Amino acid sequence: MEQLRNMREMELEYKNYFLSTGFQTTDRALCVEELQEKLAQGYRHLFLSDFFEALAEDDFFQQQQDISAIQHFRYMPATWHEHDFFELACVLSGSFTNFIGSQRLTLYPGDVFILTPHAKHAVCAYADDAVMVNLLIRSSTFDQHFFKILPDNGLLYDFFVKTLYDSSDAPYLLFKTGNDTALSSYVRQIFYEFRRNKRYKNTMLSSLLAIFFVTLLRNHEKDVIVPSMKTAAMNENVIFILQYMQKHYTTLTLSHLAEFFNYSERQMQRIITAVTGLSFSDNMKKMRMNHAAELLEKTNLTVQKIAEMNGYYDAASFRHLFKKFYNRTPQQYRDEKRTGAD
Repeated sequence: MEQLRNMREMELEYKNYFLSTGFQTTDRALCVEELQEKLAQGYRHLFLSDFFEALAEDDFFQQQQDISAIQHFRYMPATWHEHDFFELACVLSGSFTNFIGSQRLTLYPGDVFILTPHAKHAVCAYADDAVMVNLLIRSSTFDQHFFKILPDNGLLYDFFVKTLYDSSDAPYLLFKTGNDTALSSYVRQIFYEFRRNKRYKNTMLSSLLAIFFVTLLRNHEKDVIVPSMKTAAMNENVIFILQYMQKHYTTLTLSHLAEFFNYSERQMQRIITAVTGLSFSDNMKKMRMNHAAELLEKTNLTVQKIAEMNGYYDAASFRHLFKKFYNRTPQQYRDEKRTGAD
């Protein structure tokens, strides 16, 4: 950690610029051209030649490289940019101002900020003790490590996919992990491993990232801030709501769910639609159909039994709904899966 706290030469230059001019960008971010203009008088050498408004994977990552780890420059003015890869901002000490779209967030120690590709953003910090490591990850690598952890066809899987890929207003996830020393340790290990040129470097980075994600979701799945939710109470409850729905989907009703979490049915419906993109009833149907399909493929249970296990006590009604959902009858689905496995 001491190595990360030490000011680098470029940061000392930026700090000198900050102290000399008093210029800082905590209220708004600059475009790249504005930054160049600000630095034109005597500080032109501070402009990073490889810093562009749009950064591409193929231009940024070396061949065979999927993960990079860099430390954010302290005292550098916040400047708008975007890139076509994922970025994880991990704050180890101090605080950072993060601009994303029309929002301005303050990130604190323990915050893990996951930003989606093509999201316009800017970050700044004007203090010696501000330390943040950015993990830059190819999109394919992120999908492989992050989403692989989550159960397929689960509500949490759908929730994270929708938040990260279908949210144009706030395309990010913010985990408030607090003083989780395990996570901060993995971040530092990734950072130091990236700076070394040892054998199996990429394999080690990939393994460390996988462990980081498992630890993040295992310890802090419920500590995620949902940008589409407007109240703190909704933010605090949303993961619990999704988990409760996942556990009780065969018998759960909207009225029971709303009563259990002390919301009106209208509020609950709005929350569920906001975070999943589907209504309560459509979510229930999707989970039941997915579970039924899994049982048809992997067991020899009768269609009647599978229907009952998913809350349908009329087999004919279940067959009709299943065919409407999968465009084939339960028996046709089972036969296709069994034939394909042979």
